[in-house]
Amino acid sequence: MKFSVIIPSYNEGDDIRLSIESAINQNEKDKEILVVDDSTDNTKNIIKEYKSVGVKLIDGKKQGCCGARNLGIKIATGDIVVLLNADVILPYDFLNKISKHYENGADYVLVESEVFNRKSVWARFIEMQHRFEYKHRNDIEWTEGFSCKREVALSVGGIPGEFSITFCRDWLLGVNLNKAGFKKIVDKSILVTHKAPETFSEYWRVRKARGRFGALNQYYIFHRAKPNLFLKFIVKDIFFVLKFLTIIPAFYRVYKISKLSDRSLRDFFPFYVAYFIQELARAMGEWQGWKIAKKVSL
Repeated sequence: MKFSVIIPSYNEGDDIRLSIESAINQNEKDKEILVVDDSTDNTKNIIKEYKSVGVKLIDGKKQGCCGARNLGIKIATGDIVVLLNADVILPYDFLNKISKHYENGADYVLVESEVFNRKSVWARFIEMQHRFEYKHRNDIEWTEGFSCKREVALSVGGIPGEFSITFCRDWLLGVNLNKAGFKKIVDKSILVTHKAPETFSEYWRVRKARGRFGALNQYYIFHRAKPNLFLKFIVKDIFFVLKFLTIIPAFYRVYKISKLSDRSLRDFFPFYVAYFIQELARAMGEWQGWKIAKKVSL
């Protein structure tokens, strides 16, 4: 069984070493590492430093992270493809652990993830919110460290859609594998770590982008009509305002999230601020996505 680790990158000079080195250090020897890069900064030069240890640099086609993943899947020569973000760190025995599931008939494998830079309140909130929402759920179709058989990824056409506007829709690969009846394994005993936004500006940018991508997914993937999206976002924003004006719903949610933190209720007010900023950024991102959709046609 051969593994192909595929890493899309776009101006990831600060983080790209994390995923590359964790892939190189795997105790599973039969592997290749493909970095599909669209960068305009020094990321390509960093990737080239690892050429001597077999890391392959592939020039992307400016189609975003989903297009980069699809290109990597097509070029890969492994039986299993592992799809990483540039800031993900794999444990040294990751490939060895997931191989056991594939040997037992799995078609795709989802694992658990954890934020490692939790000294930042923004990153810590993201991690605790993840635990609150997903800790006991197995009805998921995408995680950090997602992997699948290359042949099944190709059989469903990879990550669907090629659009003039780039937006994240990686999760659709898992959804389509599930619809096609392929066998899924969720093993939360396998833990990968990743970096989350550490500063306010980075946190705001990423949360706003998630709102924008959400709107574009609604339009392009689910074919929601623009007037319907307009009304949906109006209603969501009314609930957003009411949630914080009435205090209790927002307070209760943040209370439950902060209880999961090592700092417990000392994180309550910082998390309350982080939650408000997240919801505000989400709302602004959704309207930005709606404006983009308004200018284009399917």
